[in-house]
Amino acid sequence: MKIALLCSGLGHVVRGHEVFARGLFELLADELDITLFKGAGPELPRERSIPCVLRTAAELDHIRPCVAPKWADAVREQERTRIEHETFAWACMGPLLAGDYDVVHCLEQEVCNILFDNRHVFRRTPKIVFSNGGAIPAARLPRCDFVQEHTERNLAQSARDKAFMIPHGVDARRFRPGLDSDFRQRHGIGADEFVLISVGTVCVNHKRMDHVIREVAPLPGVRLVIVGQENGETPAIVALGRELLGERVVFTKLPHAELPQAYAAADAFVLGSRHETFGIVYIEAMAMGLPVFCTDHPNQKDIVKEAVFVDMNQPGALTAALRDTPRERLAELGRRGREIVEQHYDLELLKRHYLTHYARIAAAPDSLPAYTLGTRLRANLRNAVRRTTGLIQG
Repeated sequence: MKIALLCSGLGHVVRGHEVFARGLFELLADELDITLFKGAGPELPRERSIPCVLRTAAELDHIRPCVAPKWADAVREQERTRIEHETFAWACMGPLLAGDYDVVHCLEQEVCNILFDNRHVFRRTPKIVFSNGGAIPAARLPRCDFVQEHTERNLAQSARDKAFMIPHGVDARRFRPGLDSDFRQRHGIGADEFVLISVGTVCVNHKRMDHVIREVAPLPGVRLVIVGQENGETPAIVALGRELLGERVVFTKLPHAELPQAYAAADAFVLGSRHETFGIVYIEAMAMGLPVFCTDHPNQKDIVKEAVFVDMNQPGALTAALRDTPRERLAELGRRGREIVEQHYDLELLKRHYLTHYARIAAAPDSLPAYTLGTRLRANLRNAVRRTTGLIQG
């Protein structure tokens, strides 16, 4: 059984999406014939770096979306990502055709659609699997053979005939309590200071790092560490942090391999987003034994299970939770978080589920469309319309 795992952002973007792809590849590399297709980075054993137009390419700086000015920046970002996905999909076609894979596991919608629509060109038809990291409902799913959902809540609204559920996981050996870390010393943080860490893109609209800064500001005994990738909103957030927190805030960007060092320097974890489709950083923090301050959205309650759940829409709610939650309660949540990870999210625990589902998917019947009376009638109708249009246009 041969597996291709495709993620265009891997190698140049650091988000939960790419962390999942890297972690899944490393989890299964010793068990399966699996090849990782990525958008950038060195060619390593069983890793293919696929040349494509990256979302950060300067050649895309001229995008002019036909939308209202207030939406222009957001649409430009969407267009950059779409172009990366589509050029990545077409560039993958040659290696995929040559590789004769049984299963092609895609993390992007556009990649899924292009490969599924062209599956008839393969000598042996691969099964196209979509990892639904964005919790897309059934009506808007990309074209594919199977859908991986990551929560029971998302599974309930997915395509019932295609969907299966395996949650995101964390390497509980790398992310564990008690790691030695010099992070505090490197950033001038005292050994007795209470440190709150937030990990994610340093942005306003989703991760809401500005909200966390405002909520921590009234608490003079709290140090805030923000670790994440930058985007266009980052400079304004950094300026806000310096204005409201001064030296009490640390901004840094770390490779994922070094994140445990940052978590190990913290006393608690927070994310200011109102909703996450999963939120790998929650379970990373829990694996480290950190108590979590989390949105009270039903999806996060189902995933995190035990935390200080906060109405992130309500100004002052996070401030009150940070101020009023007893330290004994935080210590208990930290212990329970580690237990929950070991019971539900340890990658070693999830490995057998992937092996079982990949084997089932590889053995499933091909999904190529059949030539039937219906397809014949539709083809005849299309041809008639085409001929009529040609006659009208002369």
